Amino acid sequence: MTYILISKLFRVCKILNNSFLPGHVLIRLTVAWLLCMTGASCAPRMIEVEGHRVFNPEYLWYLESDKRYEWQKPDQVIQALQVSEGAVIADIGAGGGYFTERFSKKVGRFGHVYAVDVQDVMITRLKERVENHNLENVTVIKGKFKTPMLPSHAIDIAFFSSVYKEIDDRIPYMKEVRRSLKPGGRVAVIEFYKDRGLIGPELADRLYETRVIDEMKEAGFVLIEHFDFLPKEYFLLFGIVH
Repeated sequence: MTYILISKLFRVCKILNNSFLPGHVLIRLTVAWLLCMTGASCAPRMIEVEGHRVFNPEYLWYLESDKRYEWQKPDQVIQALQVSEGAVIADIGAGGGYFTERFSKKVGRFGHVYAVDVQDVMITRLKERVENHNLENVTVIKGKFKTPMLPSHAIDIAFFSSVYKEIDDRIPYMKEVRRSLKPGGRVAVIEFYKDRGLIGPELADRLYETRVIDEMKEAGFVLIEHFDFLPKEYFLLFGIVH
């Protein structure tokens, strides 16, 4: 048993070592893995809130880790979206505001960012970030599980980073998102590959990109771009079907 555990530990360490994460994060993840393997308490990556599976806020430290920049490539993501000054962005499932702040700086004083989340703890973190970093062009919205609570025909880009999978009734929800878009508005969906590595959501919670594309089509969208520069995630961009 000890030999098997050590062998698995070496394999996990090898995977984590190639994951672009800083040393202190690697240590925390390795320790967490050991605790799980030995039967100790291990916080799940997803939890239930009001009967819905959502991201566990205990792992916000991971989303804000120094090296996330290297695997998430946020500047390249925003560049690919061709976000312009004055644009209106909806960061849906904004979490602690990692992308929200970057969008805020990109769209400038004449643009606006709606930071949406359904968890109270995330709303608190978002409001703290907005206040502490003087993000005057950001509005924090407590969304609902069936609708993001966005104004109609107001959004240029609706952005989902590892959030789409957490929506239960995705097609009706995305129709709500569609109503919030301006003519020519777009939707960006970033999700972890179903079959790539241990970092990220549990494999059972991930979605194949073909399923996302099919569901978005049913909701009234068409795939207009498929970016492949992210090592762990697929990045899909949709437009409205007229």
